[in-house]
Amino acid sequence: MPVDCPHGGSISLEWGALIGEYASDDGAFIIKGRAVEYEGKPSPPIGSFLRNQWLSRGTVEATLHFSAVEAVSAAALILNYNLASKAFLAAGLGGPGLFAIRSFAGQWNIHDATGEISNLRPERDYRLVATLAGSSVALSVNGVQVLATQITSPLQRSQVGLFFLSHHDVRVSDFLVRDEKPTAFVVMQFSSPYNEVYSDVIQGVCKALGVHPQKTDEAFGPGVIIADIARQIVESHLVIAELSPSNPNVYYEVGFAHALRKPTILIAEKGTQLPFDVSPFRVLFYENSIPGKTRFEEGLRRHVEAIIGPRSGT
Repeated sequence: MPVDCPHGGSISLEWGALIGEYASDDGAFIIKGRAVEYEGKPSPPIGSFLRNQWLSRGTVEATLHFSAVEAVSAAALILNYNLASKAFLAAGLGGPGLFAIRSFAGQWNIHDATGEISNLRPERDYRLVATLAGSSVALSVNGVQVLATQITSPLQRSQVGLFFLSHHDVRVSDFLVRDEKPTAFVVMQFSSPYNEVYSDVIQGVCKALGVHPQKTDEAFGPGVIIADIARQIVESHLVIAELSPSNPNVYYEVGFAHALRKPTILIAEKGTQLPFDVSPFRVLFYENSIPGKTRFEEGLRRHVEAIIGPRSGT
């Protein structure tokens, strides 16, 4: 079925089976619950399936229906899949609890889980809505938010999909992806010439790469609350920090971003003397001149591209 692509044009939706078997039935995706072979060896009844839809930030939704359940039954939405490492982040039903947000990279890492798996019912529809915003991940089931947590590993834009573990068929319907632009949270002093650095360079570079830049004063206006800034940093894909003037607020926000392992791009005007605890980090220095502006734009573009990953796909 063709759908509109948020970046222009349309695509025909397709599934790719990495592990396991599936079938289609009246628009639904049927995961076949039986043991399979993987790399020539018998495998438990697991499956991983990728969709040709991509996510930087936004939601993945689907309705899951188990024909039968047992203690090992699990089905989850894959929010991020790393093709190189085969690692993935998933949110859904089953695993260490009835509801779970977990990642797999050679072994499972449980980010959040709750509920008793014995409460999973067969022949019932479960509408899952998983949200990814920067480091923030949340899961709602049948309209009830059941989990919300933070992850520490930065994620690049990737394809989404499904993971399951079941001896019985699982029906997946109304699979929906809402992909939003990744957000760059910009921390800096609100005065000239730094406002011009933001408007003349940072905004243009980010928007050209499909990234939504947001500055603290744009986000909140007067009376900024620290908790609001912290939430914005958590939900951003990356942070850009201008360090030229010595500003305690900027350094506080940079420290918070580093504590979260948030990808952070440090920039400063050439000649700036940085404090000891920041100087070991790589800093993009710029010159306030026409030739310097061009070099600055190119350097910033490379840094942002290295963080957000490929923009191909939809």
